Amino acid sequence: MPLSLDACAVGNVTIIRCTGRIVAGADADALRRRVSALLPDCREIVLHLGNVAFVDSTGMGTLARLLTSARRCGGDLRLCNVGGEVLKVLQITRLNTLFQILQSEEDAVSSFSQGIPVATQRGCEVGLTRSLGNPEASPDRSQQCASANVFVSGDER
Repeated sequence: MPLSLDACAVGNVTIIRCTGRIVAGADADALRRRVSALLPDCREIVLHLGNVAFVDSTGMGTLARLLTSARRCGGDLRLCNVGGEVLKVLQITRLNTLFQILQSEEDAVSSFSQGIPVATQRGCEVGLTRSLGNPEASPDRSQQCASANVFVSGDER
């Protein structure tokens, strides 16, 4: 299944829901382009990986580079809803020590505003209230981070 990316905003945090596979080629490139387009204006980014079935070595490298890019812009990139196989690869490669990995979008969003260690943030509730394309959302956020549904086929390069 090709990678699809759906972005929305919750306050100052941009959540990108990834579905499919993050692998070498068009899929990893699409994720890199999407996050790079958000930086430096949207510095608090969460990648929801609950619907990602597989990440290859190029995909892992892309995730690590995106984390570095976000931090260079004074922001951060966090992961949430990481599934079993993807989590295993993060652990085997020890990339799990670089990322803050949270169980839910709510926990990930809360982690940006709490300023406390991730391990103590369980149980925080944050409503997912705004979509980036929502005209009722704050105008500056909708201008900075346009809503996107990106579908990538294996033929695009």
